[in-house]
Amino acid sequence: MRENILEAAVQLFAEYGYHAAPLRDIARLAGIQAASIYHHYPNKQSLLVEIMETHMKRLNSQLESILRKYDDPRERLRESIANHIRLHTTYKAEFFIIDTELRSLEEEPRARIIALRDEYDNLLQGLLYDGMERGIFRQSDTKVTTYAIIAMCTQVSSWFRSGGRLSVQQVIEIYYQMISQGLLLHPEGAHTQEEVARTLPPSSALGD
Repeated sequence: MRENILEAAVQLFAEYGYHAAPLRDIARLAGIQAASIYHHYPNKQSLLVEIMETHMKRLNSQLESILRKYDDPRERLRESIANHIRLHTTYKAEFFIIDTELRSLEEEPRARIIALRDEYDNLLQGLLYDGMERGIFRQSDTKVTTYAIIAMCTQVSSWFRSGGRLSVQQVIEIYYQMISQGLLLHPEGAHTQEEVARTLPPSSALGD
């Protein structure tokens, strides 16, 4: 039942916004009486917090696993890009809520979510800094570069459609090629444009 309630909250928060989605509508979509929600969640705010915490922690923990598993900065970069894109295309609504409803959180949970977001930024900055120190990535401002990578990869969820012209993996390869070409001191170590092109179907409309 908690899962049903969460799924209903995700759908309505993403479609109408947190403040425009009353608990009674969440309950109706979950197939229960409005009063029954209080057996599982004390209020609507707790639903928003659980959605945000669950998916930010998933994003962070999977990035931490990548950093433990791989030592080569190029492999870390590739897997980090893949992780970000896969999660944001699999959980579109959840990450949309994270990106748009931070302002709706009360002070204490907002601080927790911001801390999780900062943790993710710091992990990516550390990845980039390590690559620079080892002479693999060109020197750049790690904070600005991190923000650029996050913005690029997050935006995929706004246009990607499952079953369209490109698979998620093909999109990941394109994004890795673009990002790595800008970062690597020796770009020949990345996939060439011809190698990436060979994996793609004939061009048609963008966004699928």
